[in-house]
Amino acid sequence: MPAKSEQSDFEVELDRGGTLARRSSQLVSDMAYIFQDDLQITGELSAIVITCTAWLLEIYQQRAGSISFLSGREVSAETKCFGVFYPPFSITKPCFRDVEAHLIGVAASKSVPDKFISAPLVFDIPTFQTPTGVSQVIEILKSGKNAKRIEMNPRPSLLSIRAKRLIDENYLVYPSIGRIATRLGVRHEHLSREFKRDFEMSPSNYLRQLRVADAPLKLAMGEEIISVSHDVGYNDLSRFYKQFRQTTDTSPGVCKTILRARKT
Repeated sequence: MPAKSEQSDFEVELDRGGTLARRSSQLVSDMAYIFQDDLQITGELSAIVITCTAWLLEIYQQRAGSISFLSGREVSAETKCFGVFYPPFSITKPCFRDVEAHLIGVAASKSVPDKFISAPLVFDIPTFQTPTGVSQVIEILKSGKNAKRIEMNPRPSLLSIRAKRLIDENYLVYPSIGRIATRLGVRHEHLSREFKRDFEMSPSNYLRQLRVADAPLKLAMGEEIISVSHDVGYNDLSRFYKQFRQTTDTSPGVCKTILRARKT
């Protein structure tokens, strides 16, 4: 296990009790963002995690409590040392109960083999160690044991699948949900009800969250805020600020300051 620093880059008070302390972060030569966190949660906390074009690998060394994923039923790893892989354009719902854990995360946009991007996964790993970059992430994915799919809804309706795919393919141009509904041959209201039933959010809300999902990683890599705004499809900087704050509860400037990585 990597040595834990006495000083943290930042510490965040979590809703409903608990803290997340970032112990280190770096940007390696293949443009992967690597970080280490200490996580402590009192009580129960769940959240919906949405990824855009970047993927995320989290490696947990769990000391107390339980971590599961709601995927039609509760799914969890079989050991206290496990990995969670969130591929691009995935929706998951992790649930933490009285958790104490150390975790290592790696986020990047560099491609991984296609067989790992079909669905988010939780899997057991033999050792807790920090990957040095994307190539080692791929080796960890290949060597994982007892892999289980953890998409939030493993059986959404065909209408929701088709709508989500159209949003994923066109999010940069801010597609009209009404036009997507027309293209799919249904009323806007029907599409919204079906999508919300399957993914616990309206298609409009999913689109807003998807558009800012990659922004924190880009800010961590040192990109300027106005450039990130354009990269994720916003021509209006004030609108980007507004929707970024609504999604992350902080501003792009604060996010850039606390996540900024050092390149090695």
